[in-house]
Amino acid sequence: MQIKNYNQLDITKITRKVSLIIPAQTAKLGPPVGPVLGQVKIKVKDFCTLFNDATSQFKLGLPLRVIVFVFKNETFNFIILPPSNSFLLKNSLKFSKTNSLTVLDVYKIALIKKQEFEHLKLNVIFRNILHTAKLLKIKITLD
Repeated sequence: MQIKNYNQLDITKITRKVSLIIPAQTAKLGPPVGPVLGQVKIKVKDFCTLFNDATSQFKLGLPLRVIVFVFKNETFNFIILPPSNSFLLKNSLKFSKTNSLTVLDVYKIALIKKQEFEHLKLNVIFRNILHTAKLLKIKITLD
């Protein structure tokens, strides 16, 4: 079952936590999903069905970060997180006619990341993305 935030979890019943990066709508029984989740005794077919349904609104193949929480009775919950800052910046740069991004592009990425970091203010997320762009040597313009 997909959950929206960590507050919906009963932390005392969790036995394992598995982090994966899975392309949207492409979870299948084979590697990398099947073997990893099979080791923690999750019904992989159920997970793949739930994940593919939950990611139907995303572009096919978009790499999403997924955290799977496994409980004592071998049931599971998972959270789908947006792609990393660097992926979003590089992807935005692909669609840019110049080799730089505008402040508006960075703001749009900050709005996407706000879904993951609800507890942070938007300006903090914005500055974090600017810092990531600086590390990746991506030029940000005011245009």
